[in-house]
Amino acid sequence: MNTERVGSRSWGGWVLCLALLVSLPAAAARDGTPEVGLAVREITPELPIRLAGYAGRKRPADQIDHPLRVQALALKNPTGERFVFVALDNLGVSRMFMQPVLEQLARDYQLERGTVAVIASHSHSTPVLRKTLTDMTQPPPDDLARIEDYSRSLQGKLVEVVAAALENCQPATFEHGIGRATFAMNRRVYQGDKVVFGDNPDGPVDWDVPVLRIRGTNGAVRAVLFGYACHGTSVRSGDDWYSVSGEYMGYARQHLEAHYPGAAALYLTGMGADSDPAPRGQLIHAKQHGLELAGAVVGVLNRPMRPVQGSFKLAYDELDLPLVAPPARDQLEQDAQSADVHVKRRAEAHLKLLEAGKPLPESVSLPVAVLRMGEDLTFVLMGGEVVVDYSRRIKRLLATDHPWPIGYAYEVPCYIPSARLIREGGYETESSMIYYGFYGPFRGSIEAQVLSRLETLVTQLRQ
Repeated sequence: MNTERVGSRSWGGWVLCLALLVSLPAAAARDGTPEVGLAVREITPELPIRLAGYAGRKRPADQIDHPLRVQALALKNPTGERFVFVALDNLGVSRMFMQPVLEQLARDYQLERGTVAVIASHSHSTPVLRKTLTDMTQPPPDDLARIEDYSRSLQGKLVEVVAAALENCQPATFEHGIGRATFAMNRRVYQGDKVVFGDNPDGPVDWDVPVLRIRGTNGAVRAVLFGYACHGTSVRSGDDWYSVSGEYMGYARQHLEAHYPGAAALYLTGMGADSDPAPRGQLIHAKQHGLELAGAVVGVLNRPMRPVQGSFKLAYDELDLPLVAPPARDQLEQDAQSADVHVKRRAEAHLKLLEAGKPLPESVSLPVAVLRMGEDLTFVLMGGEVVVDYSRRIKRLLATDHPWPIGYAYEVPCYIPSARLIREGGYETESSMIYYGFYGPFRGSIEAQVLSRLETLVTQLRQ
């Protein structure tokens, strides 16, 4: 008798579980939850090729430690609106690099500006791209030709992967949670009146690991989105410096996809441009941090998570962030004689503008977007290398909206420093602008300008 009763309860439990699984897509359709499409393309380069992110590398990469990918996750509302996250294993993309890609997507798939967000992982062990910090590495002609070939191939893969994801849309359910990983370390060290690179354990960081689990109609995990606010700079020396690698985020993805066979793991880079991994130096450190990050994600997936329901709404804008007054001609002419090739090239580019009768840059255009999923989750996307002060403030200002801050989105025109960093100076505020081709710094008002606009966009979407 006892065995029969247990068996009955067990059978009833299975019936209930099956009913719940069958009801997943129906429930998603009723509450307007978007369908989801996924696609991936391999983008590992042929060797040799120049790697991005450091001016100090003297030669192209000659080995591959980890394959590179571009992944797309498309969202489609029941009413037809579409949005695509594109997770890219690369340092970053520029507006000029993305222009032909976005034009083709608009022409062939009617995707408006802002509806495709390419989010670079910011691994410093990935190839240089055309018209994207190319001059930082000073490539000779043969290396430049390889960069051009790889860039054209990648642009084609970006169109392919977005199209494939759009064609793959299926009903889904969403769950959100937040974990924690502690290897991000603020890198701004104060020495008298100077700010230098180092490890600052007292500096601000963002150790949150946001996670979004996406299930299919059968209840199986189709995708795991995860993020972290830290530079992809684990590898900084020796032969490892000349290895192609997805860095810690690529290793984390590898662990997650091995743990959840059939699921895609997509990394969405956070706002941590003034944080470095600690410790760092070699590939073993990238693998160590990838394991910690994957463990943090699995920890979230193994606990109860919040359901995310409802259709998405998107608000997109481009802000003009003001720079200080443009340099005088005599300063440009002086800089054009500099022994520093990067200072020289920046000045020469500005002098060409003057000679052509064009105005010098007085601002930097920055894409910003808010993607709100029902009332349960709000992605806040910004272009550029966004420092951690923005992440921390966004989480306070928009706490009730469950914000997920994302940097390196759409394009990377330069660093986006906070008012605090602008006052303090240092690499993120001043010398990094040389490589990006601007005369800085920004005006101290840009932080208030950005946050005010983001608040306005969120308010619009709440209605």
